Amino acid sequence: MHFVVVVFLAMLCFTSLPTYADNTEEDGRFWFNVNATGAMPLENWRWYAELQPRWRQEGEHLDQVLVRPAVSYALSKQASVWLGYAYVITHPAGKSAFEENRLWQQFLYNFSPIHSLNIQSRTRYEQRFIENSVDTSFKLRQMFRFTLPSGLNPQLQWVLYDEYFVNLNDTDFGTQKGFDQNRAFIGGNWAFNPNAKLEIGYLNQYVNLHKNSDTENHVLSTTLMLTF
Repeated sequence: MHFVVVVFLAMLCFTSLPTYADNTEEDGRFWFNVNATGAMPLENWRWYAELQPRWRQEGEHLDQVLVRPAVSYALSKQASVWLGYAYVITHPAGKSAFEENRLWQQFLYNFSPIHSLNIQSRTRYEQRFIENSVDTSFKLRQMFRFTLPSGLNPQLQWVLYDEYFVNLNDTDFGTQKGFDQNRAFIGGNWAFNPNAKLEIGYLNQYVNLHKNSDTENHVLSTTLMLTF
């Protein structure tokens, strides 16, 4: 039964991908993410910190490094609001590296489980400030994440998610209003203990570059999750 649910959800996620352009460029990539969260002295408040280096061209070249701290406030057992910041360094091919600063806010909601299936919704709003640019980019991101027991080992869960990105305005550094990218993930989450989990899987990232060739990245995504 779990296998059937996984297949159905995977089909749902990957059929949500846009139709690829004929001149789409493909690349193999590797993303490694370490994130940690812990309680704060104030009731219902938690801190969050994330470090994520990303490599492109089959993992041969560093593409980006992201540092993303945040705080969250629990509205209930199921819902929380977040306020965060991100510092990003991008190393484009054949060009000088540049810095980016982001502010972001999000609403996280965990639906009541449907039998053993857990569904989480994450709505994130970002404001992006790029080095040597005047404009501010406003972006909306919507993710739905599904987890369920593997049926193979109590420490292993299947994970699927899909995240859709929309630019809300045009900017002087190239972003255009409308669909930006889609990320669809399928993989497994292994719990070493209640405070440490490792998630590994395949992530398909389709990026809309508008006037240029679109990009489809095949990403080996690895995330270490720590709770304090």
